Amino acid sequence: MRARAFLCTATLSLVLFVLVENLVEAEGTPFYFIWLTNWTGVLTGVYAATHLIATARALEDAGTAGLRTNGLPGTEGIDVDENTDARRDDVPRVARALWFCKASAPTCQFLITLMYWAILYDPAYAKPSASNVTAHGGLCLALLVDLLAAARLPVGERLFDFLGAFAFLLAYLAFNVAFTLGGAKNNAGDEYVYEILAWRTHAVRAVIVVAFVGLIVLPLSFFVAAASARIRDAYFFPTQSLRAEDRAAVRVDAPGEGHGEGGEARLRV
Repeated sequence: MRARAFLCTATLSLVLFVLVENLVEAEGTPFYFIWLTNWTGVLTGVYAATHLIATARALEDAGTAGLRTNGLPGTEGIDVDENTDARRDDVPRVARALWFCKASAPTCQFLITLMYWAILYDPAYAKPSASNVTAHGGLCLALLVDLLAAARLPVGERLFDFLGAFAFLLAYLAFNVAFTLGGAKNNAGDEYVYEILAWRTHAVRAVIVVAFVGLIVLPLSFFVAAASARIRDAYFFPTQSLRAEDRAAVRVDAPGEGHGEGGEARLRV
């Protein structure tokens, strides 16, 4: 729990640093939200916060049930005390948010880091700065450390993980197209967000870039995230890495799921 709290604090501090610096550099809030880097920064902050909250809830409910998990295998099926009804509705919502972010956040961080330094960065126009390196590398490194050393969340085991990252990027693409074709301008006065996505003047190039990202960069970034999780499991949990039933779990009632009036939702932290 201490490691999770430390990582959450460190990650949120980096996100806040990038947020404030970009608000100043972009001369206001409206410009902050046009960049994919900043969308991903917010997603990363949500991941860090929901992971911490979900972990705390799981340990709290385990303590209420009189059992200790401490993230160890063989402690699944913990029944929540009847006095925890108020918490039962909260945990599934936190878990759903975390389950969306757990793969999409590292995948998108790998993606923007790769895209920025390989395609967008031009030393003739911009020099590396603290906020720039943090946004396009620091946060990526933080999530990589999280994946390899401090998390036990499965990444890449289900198609939902990839679809979550794809949906996030698709949402940004829709915004980017609407921004450009709607005649809006970025903080430099250009009628696009990124020059490589100038839909009004270079639509063919923009389509090629989107296809390249969707077919090559996104799968590659997702592979790195999934591979990192598998390396972690193989190194730290060689005998339990592929046995989901051995992961620490908290059983909570989730209305509307399963059988009867309540169902079962498992929260692995």
